[in-house]
Amino acid sequence: MTSLDTSYTLQNKLLKLSVYGALLLAIIGIVIGYLVSSQMVLFDGLYSFISVILSFLSLYTANYIRKKDIKRFPFGKEMLEPIVIIIKYLVILLLTFSALVSSFITVFNGGRETVVEFALLYALVSTIVCWAIYACLQKHSKEEYGLIKAEANQWRMDMYLSGAVLIGFLFASLLSLTPYSHIIPYVDPLMVILVASYFVKVPITEMAKAIKEVLEMAPAQAIEEKYQDVVFSIEKTYKVEQSYLRMSKVGSKLYVEIDFILNNQSDILTIDDQDFIREQIDQQTKELKYEKWVTVCFTKNRKWAH
Repeated sequence: MTSLDTSYTLQNKLLKLSVYGALLLAIIGIVIGYLVSSQMVLFDGLYSFISVILSFLSLYTANYIRKKDIKRFPFGKEMLEPIVIIIKYLVILLLTFSALVSSFITVFNGGRETVVEFALLYALVSTIVCWAIYACLQKHSKEEYGLIKAEANQWRMDMYLSGAVLIGFLFASLLSLTPYSHIIPYVDPLMVILVASYFVKVPITEMAKAIKEVLEMAPAQAIEEKYQDVVFSIEKTYKVEQSYLRMSKVGSKLYVEIDFILNNQSDILTIDDQDFIREQIDQQTKELKYEKWVTVCFTKNRKWAH
């Protein structure tokens, strides 16, 4: 089994863990949220339920991308990965805005009575489960695993959500022992407003990154700098007149095009010399664990490098 096959196998296992974990929390959250009349718990359960659907989408996409179809997709299917990530975060963003509107309405209508004890127990269990799954996904959430990184972010948000539920209901429980117990009906919707307001940031940030990949913009600066250093070294060593480096990252695939412009003083004379330089580039960028699509061209005519 190749390292790429191993990566895909690991990715599938982690996505399945995410699906089963989200399904468990979704069922518990929706049932308890309804029974104890808690918007916060219900929001948590609905978030988990949507996570199940989105995780299934990620799992299907990962398997579909792996299946080779050179005739219809000569450059691969990696573009599906950022598209799926955009869909995932767009759905989460819509859920978040919906929860915000609903909670504001509840606050203006005088709040809502909630069975705090059961909600507190749910929040404790949910926080522990979310932390465990997030920690597992985060351990393998490398930059080249776009779908796993999205899942890890999703569970991090759910962990914060469940933690906020826990803290909020602890606060509500303490309020019941004070003269301020009349505030308790407002605790539940106010928690949703605070958490949902924070949640807006993550989907917008991650969608922006995915949109950059769909537009085939340049990758992260650290990736680009690695290739720039290698190209500059080759220019200096082989007396290359000039070079052009173009890069983009789409999902787990890194596209690299390098054009070297030679002149009569350049020390690149044969095809063997050219292949040796290609091998040098490959060896010096092995630390970047992406599936690479690298094109290295040599020409004396600047026309072919633009």
